[in-house]
Amino acid sequence: MTKQTFLEDYAIFQTIFEKANAGLYKYYTKKQIDSTFSANKKLINDKTTYRDFYNIVWNVIDFTGSSHNSLSYPDSLDQTLSKQRIFFPVPLKYLNGKLYSMLATKEMPLGSEILSVNRISAEKFSRSISKYSSTDGHNTTGKYAAIATDWLPFYIYLAYGEQDTYTIEFKKEHTVKTIHLQAVDYKTTIVNFKNRFVPTYEKKKEHEYSFTYLNQKTALLTIHTFALGGSKSDGHKKYAAFLDAVFTTLNNKKIENLIVDVRQNGGGNDPNDLLLYSYLTQRNFKENLSAFTLFNTVPLPHYFVEEEENEIRDLEKELAEEHNIFKNGSYYQNPAFNTVWQPNPHAFQGNIYLLISPFVASAGSLFSSMVKSDEKSIVIGQ
Repeated sequence: MTKQTFLEDYAIFQTIFEKANAGLYKYYTKKQIDSTFSANKKLINDKTTYRDFYNIVWNVIDFTGSSHNSLSYPDSLDQTLSKQRIFFPVPLKYLNGKLYSMLATKEMPLGSEILSVNRISAEKFSRSISKYSSTDGHNTTGKYAAIATDWLPFYIYLAYGEQDTYTIEFKKEHTVKTIHLQAVDYKTTIVNFKNRFVPTYEKKKEHEYSFTYLNQKTALLTIHTFALGGSKSDGHKKYAAFLDAVFTTLNNKKIENLIVDVRQNGGGNDPNDLLLYSYLTQRNFKENLSAFTLFNTVPLPHYFVEEEENEIRDLEKELAEEHNIFKNGSYYQNPAFNTVWQPNPHAFQGNIYLLISPFVASAGSLFSSMVKSDEKSIVIGQ
């Protein structure tokens, strides 16, 4: 691709981002965002590669700060790239400012502290690769947590390009060693990732939610996801019945302490998060103070890739119903879609302990912030 082609694509990206992203100026002023667009545009030159262009666009996306923004390679290029033996082979985890191996090799034991990769210090290496994880606002814990996902090899490729060999300096039990690992294809990285060491609470669970008694005074409610379907779905109805049964029993048994574990909850559908919160609070509440979009018809629709039939039509219909109050250049949410919730009659009366982690996002973050806002709740975790 030529410099001119990259510039044209960058202009399209900027136009879409400005016309469609209602949260573009949430954390920064328009002057700051405009400056970011301008500064990264200047990085495009005659030597710009496709990977370079990804990083230029990503600089803008990452700066604006939203966990719902992402950037990926086209499927055709991704498939070609994934077959090449250029990827980092060992799953890693960032913990308390240090980097650790999550898989044993012939030369490196499980849990070894990584001191450097290709002579790049672990601190700089971690900072460089973690930036490709999208998080809200100025959140960095979520970025570093993403090092422990199966996206790690792609993050390393984006930061440092194609590699044949990785030189790793590591420490285990006060002994420092240096090894050389051959790069692998992406399929191999997935196999290695599946074979990594996984803490018990991070292992894939059979059920989306569960409940158990820890002793006569304490119970544990685990909600792995809010992606259970909307208010009219069978998944939501089953979940609602589950919650009602759980909290009715908690009150009947006069349980004193409830631990709510959402450490793996990356979000999902309304109103599953709000429904759970109604069982944990003693006050009336709403999902938000106000909400708005920048459009009620999709801008630049010829660039919109419909993953489902009539997706644009359905989206515009939904926007016309829910965001139909136009003021100050934006389309605000109709109050009918943001009603006041009351505490559930079976709301828990005892002590609430909420377990969170950097993987909590979207509706999971909304729910956690609501629980945190109640003074009687105790929140534990990053």
